[in-house]
Amino acid sequence: MNNLLEELEALKISSEFSEENLWIECNNIVQKSYVPEKTIGANRPCEEKDFKDYKQIIDKNLQNIKSMLQHIIYNRNAGHLQINLNATVIKTFTTNLLLLIGEHHEKNVWNTEESVSISKELISEILELYKYQSISEFLMEQDNFTVLLLIIRPKLLKDTWKLYPASVACYKWILYQIEKPGLYNHISDVLPTALIIVDDYVPENVVIGLECLHQIIQHSHLKKGLIDTGYAEVIFHALECLSHQRESKYVILVYVCLTSLLATIEHWNNTLNVFEWTKRDDILAVLLDNMEFEQNIELRHVYMLSLPQLLTNIGCAKWCERLTRILSEYCEHHTDLKTLKATLETAKTFLLMFHLRVAAHCVPLYTAFLKLHFDLTKTPVFDKEIMQNLEDCICLLYKLSPNVGCAVMNDDRMRSVIKNSLQVVCLGDIKYFQ
Repeated sequence: MNNLLEELEALKISSEFSEENLWIECNNIVQKSYVPEKTIGANRPCEEKDFKDYKQIIDKNLQNIKSMLQHIIYNRNAGHLQINLNATVIKTFTTNLLLLIGEHHEKNVWNTEESVSISKELISEILELYKYQSISEFLMEQDNFTVLLLIIRPKLLKDTWKLYPASVACYKWILYQIEKPGLYNHISDVLPTALIIVDDYVPENVVIGLECLHQIIQHSHLKKGLIDTGYAEVIFHALECLSHQRESKYVILVYVCLTSLLATIEHWNNTLNVFEWTKRDDILAVLLDNMEFEQNIELRHVYMLSLPQLLTNIGCAKWCERLTRILSEYCEHHTDLKTLKATLETAKTFLLMFHLRVAAHCVPLYTAFLKLHFDLTKTPVFDKEIMQNLEDCICLLYKLSPNVGCAVMNDDRMRSVIKNSLQVVCLGDIKYFQ
């Protein structure tokens, strides 16, 4: 404790202190410690040189803030100080400190590993001060979250957010602190910033925006108000625009957001007929267009990973022919193992979801699966999951189209493949052994 007092003395804070003056001093240091505006190169990514001077002072400031807070808590616990946690000056300090912690919750170009470490310690000190289990408890108390958002909002407007990259990081961190469905109750306050960031041309920024948007959508899951307010339509439009862009960095995030959003939209659409054209079909049309003509390895992979979650109801059976064509093409022209694994997992989803329609599309699928099996046995694949998924697909296809399967399995040209590799595929079905 002596070291703490020495540090406090260095800050000209006497151990014989006035409570209000102490909090004011704490708050002053916090406000002087925010990451400054990026004044040069607003349209380019941040670099460490942009914050060279700031990085020289931030660790010391954070350490001083921690020492002051520990000193206050020590005196409170020892009975030397009475703290009214509802006092405006204390709430103001806590709110401002949370904004500073949000700026430094992870390593970035404007801070150091030490900054991140001290910020995590400061979270523990705040929880100790309030006797809370999580930051969400403070934010959801009274109007604390609204106040915090009002403070940070000027830095997150359409023409300012790129000047304050640390505020963007802070905004994202805050969203992740709120327990569900807290964000839904403040959607008019939190959604605009996410939509602004998502609309950027820098992929890394779009990823941040999508992560924030996903949090908001998750908090709004199956909430009718999301539909009634028109926010669902606005979010859908933004995501649909992104689905047309060929950027592997955020493809998966786009479709994760769309999948969750569509679940809410469809849940409250009393006139929905899945056999007619729906918003889900709008998205599937774009995704399948992208998949069918894509040659880039990474994009093929993320597209295939994104597809299964959209195949959620029998109405998607209208896409069976096209899905069959794409799955066959991806099996026949497999370029890397991770895409092949995703393809076979999607094929299993397809076979299970549309089992009533599989027989009509079994021939091209048999051709692709058996040819792939033959190729992989000639060129050993060390990923057992790929071979297992492939054999699962062949087995499912056989069971769903037994007449065609029997004919295929008994074809003389297939004997070498069957004898060497597929002896357990349809084990128990006597047709296989005819």
